Amino acid sequence: MIQEFKYYLENQLAKKSSPDKGEAEALMSKATGRLEFSIRARKINNNTAPYIFEDVYECLREAGQALMSIKGYKPYSHEALISFLEEFFSFSESEISTLNRYRVLRNKTVYQGERISAETALEALRFLQGFLPKLKKEFDKIAKS
Repeated sequence: MIQEFKYYLENQLAKKSSPDKGEAEALMSKATGRLEFSIRARKINNNTAPYIFEDVYECLREAGQALMSIKGYKPYSHEALISFLEEFFSFSESEISTLNRYRVLRNKTVYQGERISAETALEALRFLQGFLPKLKKEFDKIAKS
């Protein structure tokens, strides 16, 4: 279960620091680049699905961490990152829930070898294509201010 962001700060799973625009821009660039060069270039099938899914999640994580960095926070857990996005931005409950579900699935694929179907990878890619522009829009608003 995702806790309030305050929990992650108090338990040193995230920390407040100075905003780092350079790091934030590098992370956002990496997220968008990963989408273009790593995911869209591959065909999704049951053999490629786990790798594509992991890259989709990594795009989302990098973009979310870019938002944290530009606001002066550093995550030490993926849950802290999701909590931050939920607390500081107006993303829908469904979007946050989907992101958290992908966090859990990604952990299962990486640490337990669970298989991801082509359908799940495609669903995640579609989510990424809709959600990454929203993360980027929030990033651009902050970067310009």
